[in-house]
Amino acid sequence: MKLDSYTRVRLTDAQTLIYTAQAEQRGVPLSTYLRERLERADRADEELSSIRASLMELGDAVDELRRERPADGHASPAPSQPADDAMAIETLLLLRGLAGPQKQQMVKAEVERQGLTPWNGSEVRNAPRR
Repeated sequence: MKLDSYTRVRLTDAQTLIYTAQAEQRGVPLSTYLRERLERADRADEELSSIRASLMELGDAVDELRRERPADGHASPAPSQPADDAMAIETLLLLRGLAGPQKQQMVKAEVERQGLTPWNGSEVRNAPRR
């Protein structure tokens, strides 16, 4: 990648010392370290925007499900099979492992905003084991 543009950035003395030390730890020049840091921040911002959009869509879907709920407030769920439960729990745990704590907090906050109780693992039924 050819870098054509040159930009000057003003930093405090403390910031300069911190960023210079971090760049030295990685064995790269300060300019490279700052550029890579900006690129990581851009990717994180894009990812957070995507997560926010997904949460909004999920919120809309939950609102729609609430509107479709019977008047007594209790839907009659289809009986679940142990394999279905195991698959759902495995999927949930895999997603939580991929998401990381910050994203999990965002999702938990959205679930609570929807008036639901977030799953915490204590509600796992004892499914038959193989």
